[in-house]
Amino acid sequence: MEATGVYWHTPWQALTDAGIEAQLLHAQHVKQLRGRKTDVEDSRWLARVCQFGLGRPSFVPSQQFRDLRALSRHRRKLVARRAQVRNQVQKVIDRGGVRIGAVLSDIFGRNGRRILDGLVARRTSTDILASLSAHVRGKLEQLGDALGLTLRATERRLLADLLSEHDTLSRRVGDFDRHLDEALAPWAEQLRLLETLPGIDHTAACAILSETGADPHRVFGNAHRLAAWTGLCPGNNESAGKRRTGRTRRGNQTLRTVLIECAHAAARTHNCQFQTYHQTLTRKRGFKRAIVATAHKLLRCVFAVLRDATPYRDPDTDYEALLVQRSASRWLRKLHQFDILVRNDDGTCSVRWPPPANRRTVPTR
Repeated sequence: MEATGVYWHTPWQALTDAGIEAQLLHAQHVKQLRGRKTDVEDSRWLARVCQFGLGRPSFVPSQQFRDLRALSRHRRKLVARRAQVRNQVQKVIDRGGVRIGAVLSDIFGRNGRRILDGLVARRTSTDILASLSAHVRGKLEQLGDALGLTLRATERRLLADLLSEHDTLSRRVGDFDRHLDEALAPWAEQLRLLETLPGIDHTAACAILSETGADPHRVFGNAHRLAAWTGLCPGNNESAGKRRTGRTRRGNQTLRTVLIECAHAAARTHNCQFQTYHQTLTRKRGFKRAIVATAHKLLRCVFAVLRDATPYRDPDTDYEALLVQRSASRWLRKLHQFDILVRNDDGTCSVRWPPPANRRTVPTR
């Protein structure tokens, strides 16, 4: 059959329960094969393709991990909805002139929530400031100025409804977290191994394990296939010796998003190979491409950690030194070209800075 979206789940489960070994083919792969494009003829053609082994089956996890994947993805949607509600709360109080977001770093922290609840309850600014904890005592004057205006009745009603929705979403997210922890209890060792990687916390480890399964080595064989399935592998489009594009293709969007979020955190971890790798690549390829490459490297480490069942240990790799080693000759050639590095008669070199005005200089970014 040919199906899109989630329509293939029910026939797949029925065939699996009946003991039939079914295959799920990628539409982009089958499209390259010769055949007729009608629904009935296409179904017959797919069956014939599978009969002669011309199709490459896609990865379909077990029913247990499909359930975990559904729970994990729904939790991410709840978190995204909660973030949207927080932005709406910020918009309501900013529209009313209560600019506490410019004073507090998190308006949904302990003190920020006390201020929001006080605004809904129509408490005075003096009572609200008196209820705050001691570590914001130095900001009382600024908070007093921010609370100088009062919210109108409509704004208080909207704020109360949004805060109620935020609390409900937070409670639902907590319930899903506990349910995922209970469901992933048999794979607690894999979760512990994933949490040893920089940038991956318990929530991200649960999402990664739900998407890839507990043994990606048995399913994909190597890290390159896993990266291609995720959508983090560089594109391969070359003809007549010319590289046309290196854009990544579409893959598992949920896993790709989680790994890119973890790559942002890993790139900010000190004394870590991912930080130096990202900084080195940013100078050549830009920030966004460097983040995708860092997520690709992080995924390969995830594959190695789960394959070898060993905790992550940061290698002694100095990417800054590798960059200098690869690019030092080109840098020196450019410095000589623009008369910044001048060779003296005795064989030594001297630096002329600022560069001569009569020579064209390289524009800085």
